[in-house]
Amino acid sequence: MSDRERIKIVIDGKEVETYRGTLIIKAAEDAGIYIPRLCYHEGLRPDGNCRMCLVEIEGERKPVPSCMTPVRDGMVIKTDTEELRKHRRAVLEFILTTHPMDCPICDQAGECTLQDYYFTYDLEESRWREDKVRKPKRVHWGKNLIYDAERCILCTRCVRFLNDVIKTRELGVFERGVHSYIGLFDGKKIENDYSGNLVDICPVGAITDLDFRFKSRVWFLQRTPSICPFCARGCNIEIHTNTSRIRNRFSKQRVFRIKPRKNMEVNKWWICDEGRYSYTFIDNDRIEKPIWRGKEITWDEVSSRIMEIAGKDVRIYLSAWMTNEELVYWKNLTRTLQWRVSLVARPDGDDDNILRVSDKNPNRKGAEILGIKEERGKEEVAIVFHFVPEEISNHKIKIGVFSNKFEGMEQFDLILPCVTFAEKAGSWTNLEGRIQEFQKALEPLGESMEEGAIGEFISSTLGLSMVWDPGKFREEFEREYKKWNG
Repeated sequence: MSDRERIKIVIDGKEVETYRGTLIIKAAEDAGIYIPRLCYHEGLRPDGNCRMCLVEIEGERKPVPSCMTPVRDGMVIKTDTEELRKHRRAVLEFILTTHPMDCPICDQAGECTLQDYYFTYDLEESRWREDKVRKPKRVHWGKNLIYDAERCILCTRCVRFLNDVIKTRELGVFERGVHSYIGLFDGKKIENDYSGNLVDICPVGAITDLDFRFKSRVWFLQRTPSICPFCARGCNIEIHTNTSRIRNRFSKQRVFRIKPRKNMEVNKWWICDEGRYSYTFIDNDRIEKPIWRGKEITWDEVSSRIMEIAGKDVRIYLSAWMTNEELVYWKNLTRTLQWRVSLVARPDGDDDNILRVSDKNPNRKGAEILGIKEERGKEEVAIVFHFVPEEISNHKIKIGVFSNKFEGMEQFDLILPCVTFAEKAGSWTNLEGRIQEFQKALEPLGESMEEGAIGEFISSTLGLSMVWDPGKFREEFEREYKKWNG
């Protein structure tokens, strides 16, 4: 339990209990009361420069910035009076004196905070008749970041993120007054592993993502909660897709971007650039049909090839990218068939003190809970999921279950096409032992199948009746998890 003192305040006539020292804007949000903001972001040091979040406090002469003012016991606060609305209209009018009216061509249109506030508080014709100040446009900051100084409202979120969160300090505020802009320090480029978060925290269209720029209107995108597969942290993400033939006529691309999803226990508000930009494998270089020694075949023909391994010694290499449910299913199936089971994983990589960890697999912990180890063997037949073990040459007959083409796939006799994580639902267990669910964002490409469905197909071919039921195997995994967790 927290030893911080609990106090009571009143916000817009509603009694709220909170902790002493909590900022008003946060206490209000926790109580379900939204206070407008442009410069404030919960994950950054407050700056108080935009003045959109002013509130009235009983006994105070003037409105105060709620992002800089801590609560006191008995405080009575008003967040939405006519006087405050008048003030917010004035702030917006001041910002819009220099802001270009290019919403029709701005990638941020549809999710722009400034645009939303204009429709909420202003909706007035501009009184500004002078020419707008011209500033640099399409400035390449490094990696995928494009900066448009004319759209910038100088909230300094980007500066504070680099200074306080990532601590790489590439940006600063230059010039003064109406000529101020955000710029790179001499000799600097933004090349850190979290640069894409600058696009997320920018409340307007000043920082746009070259990877997404002009590809799709945001209101055409479907958003699906998911989990990043690229390391054992298990960052919470959203997959943004567009599969409409009308709105996406000229491209086979289905996934347009990955965005972070707030989870204070795992990744807070952020994701790394690997998790953000490595989504292209979902649509590109996919294996869409079964392949027998370099030639595409039907699933009916696969059945006859599977029958050829009946009675042989088999080792199956399950993957640390498979879901908890799939691992349970395949472990049960291999026990029934008396096959040996091992784990294969993506090699370890770099880590940092922010989010990225060296284990580049989303579910090695799930395999550990089930007692599936990274062992190797010399059985006649190997069935391999997702990654190729170094000792694959020890096996005479090689069957691979892969979603994407890769160099060296010709060494496999039979290749079965499986889906990517975006085309199925399930759960992974992250490095801390936290079970996290993700949802299905897309239908499978071609004739690819979920790994569990492939297992049911092989089971049926070999005369068994192991039905793929994710809910059933999720329950079984949870029982194993409780034993492992004490």
